[in-house]
Amino acid sequence: MRHIAPFLAAALLTAVLAPGALADGRNPGSALVYTVQRSGPGFFTVVSVTNTNLTPATPTSFGGSTLVHFEYANVIPNPVDPCLPLNCVIFDRVEFLTPADTLSVLTSCHNAVTPNGQQGYLVVSAQNPGQFDCPWTFDYLIGSSLVVNASGGMYGANALPFEAVVQTMPPMAAGPLCTDVDGEGDLDFDGIEYEPVADVLYGGFLAPAGAQLALINLTGGPTARNTLQFDIWNDNEFPLSTTKTFACWVDVPLSGISPLFSAGFLAGVPNDPAELQLACAGFDNAPGDGPLPTVETGWFRIESINVSTPGGETIALDGAVVGAITAGTGTVTDGGSLLWESTEQQCNGAFQDLQIDPLMCMAFYEEGEPGDGKVVEPEGPNDGACPCDDLKYEEMGEGGI
Repeated sequence: MRHIAPFLAAALLTAVLAPGALADGRNPGSALVYTVQRSGPGFFTVVSVTNTNLTPATPTSFGGSTLVHFEYANVIPNPVDPCLPLNCVIFDRVEFLTPADTLSVLTSCHNAVTPNGQQGYLVVSAQNPGQFDCPWTFDYLIGSSLVVNASGGMYGANALPFEAVVQTMPPMAAGPLCTDVDGEGDLDFDGIEYEPVADVLYGGFLAPAGAQLALINLTGGPTARNTLQFDIWNDNEFPLSTTKTFACWVDVPLSGISPLFSAGFLAGVPNDPAELQLACAGFDNAPGDGPLPTVETGWFRIESINVSTPGGETIALDGAVVGAITAGTGTVTDGGSLLWESTEQQCNGAFQDLQIDPLMCMAFYEEGEPGDGKVVEPEGPNDGACPCDDLKYEEMGEGGI
């Protein structure tokens, strides 16, 4: 990897000047999800986070300063099936950002170090500087990542921002200090703590192009298995569909999701040559060069249709997923774009959903226990649709209700 080091300065400049960083119209948030972080042989990742709050600090006030909690979700690879990693393990650090501050880190130094490197995703959340381990409402964070592979190719992508919904108070002020309304220690993307995720994701593809798809499951915990419905259309609006089950995080070639994304398969279904216009100056082969490679285009739609335990017990009928188009070890084509999102929302997303197994909630929270809340069974199936019909809590006095 010694040959990668000279690319670092140029890569950072590319990330700063990349027009994609200005194009998607997203707003700053209190939590940022970086869909890919890689380090070790063949890769490095530079992650940047910026505090856009310009309120100056004073001798008696933090002003627009905040803590930022880096939580690296590192997957334990499964040699049998890369879409079903054995687990996700969290490694975390806390940094301090002053007003208008930007921090950029090399994940191979900032994340836990292992001989074979790390891969997975990253969540950065704002925390109250006046309180220990207290995520708070601070919708001023923006961020991006730059991934460089062993061949010197690189791609950048913005972090996915989530605004806080619950309004917390500044340090030393009266009122709630933390966004963790239910006290479970999670970041809940449920419309109560943070804004929900989109219910449906969309993306386009060019085959062959080496594009990969990164997906993060945010329902049910690190070993939960989320089954996705892929609806695919080629350039002739020819409909195709498939399903894929994954756990925690995956970043694989689109053809690894399904052969339906491969140019070889798509060449055998009805096409519309007029909708792939590459025969302009610079794209025609010179005489004797041979035919151009087979290129096919299309788009896809992703929706979760079931989340279950590894043993097959249903956790939710519809889960929360986020993702991006990325690039592999030898290409940057189609790399570095967040997936498009529906306006319909999904309210059962959470990061670090490790403390309470949803299947055990009803058995655990009997009336009067644990003394500060009881679970009210939802009226319909737990599909996570908004308004959220996930498990709801009611206040209890002494002795329960």
